Amino acid sequence: MEESSMLSLVWQSDAVIKGTLLLLLGFSVVSWGIIAMKWSQLKEARRKTAQFLATFWGAKTLEAFVTKSTFRKSPALNIFKTGLAGLKESDVGNDRFLHIQRQIQRSTEEEIEQLEYFVPFLATTASAAPFIGLFGTVWGILSAFWKIGREGSSSLAVVGPHIAEALIATAVGLAAAIPAVIFYNFFVNKIRLLSREVEQFADDLSHRIQREYFAR
Repeated sequence: MEESSMLSLVWQSDAVIKGTLLLLLGFSVVSWGIIAMKWSQLKEARRKTAQFLATFWGAKTLEAFVTKSTFRKSPALNIFKTGLAGLKESDVGNDRFLHIQRQIQRSTEEEIEQLEYFVPFLATTASAAPFIGLFGTVWGILSAFWKIGREGSSSLAVVGPHIAEALIATAVGLAAAIPAVIFYNFFVNKIRLLSREVEQFADDLSHRIQREYFAR
């Protein structure tokens, strides 16, 4: 009954409150979609990268690693493929290793960007949703005062629905913002750790290529 009354109250609210709630609902739905996607992406990326690095450092040479190992797509694997592609290029001039090093660095930056995609939206939701909810709250209170002035009565029956609309806007704004800020901080930490591993691997790969192919 209470849930039905709450929905009825929202349905009977004015266009501004409805628009505010719909906007907050949109932020919340998109945020939860990003949370689910990034959770899966980062979990898989970390697991596959750990498997790749364990095998990579267990191989005596890059040639032996390439011929004996197969892996599923991961940030480290994509960087490694970029390094191999650079070794196969023949029209890069005299400073071939510098070209390979730049390609590896560019690939590393692209992989980190892939990890960071959509995460800033969570920060936007965390910062904007409470203020959008506050706007709905202020509008609801203004509507309550307007109703008091028009009806000449400050009874709960007159102002209650508008105050309730204001509180609903506040609650929905916080409901959208709180998960967004929690998971934003969580993902930023995970991405920072994984980015450090990827950058370390990129440096190690460059050194290994130089040692095995250019220091002879």
